[in-house]
Amino acid sequence: MQLHAIEIRRQPFAAAVFLMACLLPALALSAEDENEITTLNPESLPAPFKNRFSHGKLVPSGAEWLYTAGQTGRDIDGKIGAGIEEQANFAMRNLYNIVKEAGMTSNDVIKMTIYYIDPAHLPIIVAARNRYFGDDFRPTSTAVGVAALANPKYLLEVELVAARVPGD
Repeated sequence: MQLHAIEIRRQPFAAAVFLMACLLPALALSAEDENEITTLNPESLPAPFKNRFSHGKLVPSGAEWLYTAGQTGRDIDGKIGAGIEEQANFAMRNLYNIVKEAGMTSNDVIKMTIYYIDPAHLPIIVAARNRYFGDDFRPTSTAVGVAALANPKYLLEVELVAARVPGD
């Protein structure tokens, strides 16, 4: 058991060392960039798949943060969408409305995580994402295929993190 616990502790350390090596060049920001969220796509990494996301976002200190709960394919009345297109639109619209309620925009979204049941649905989910957040939307992004979600009728669940720099 102890050996297992030691291995778990080593992995985050290795990940932190790797990330710092990738981020160090971005930390030397000019004074004019200190209050901006910086997109990081180091040349030492493969290009983002179809340019649909960013590898990293550097958020300056003093930013306001927004974390959302996972949004599923339900409308305002709680009705679950009939298929993946309707569910994806409901989930993305819900997230967009949360971001808007916080006084933020698509540009403030730092991270989006999509949990989906069927990988064939990804193009439909991305189309819904772009419909609400724009074709040039490039947060850090993770898509995770799962066997099931909280309700067997759910086809996806999406959450995001956003940050707004003071003065934006």
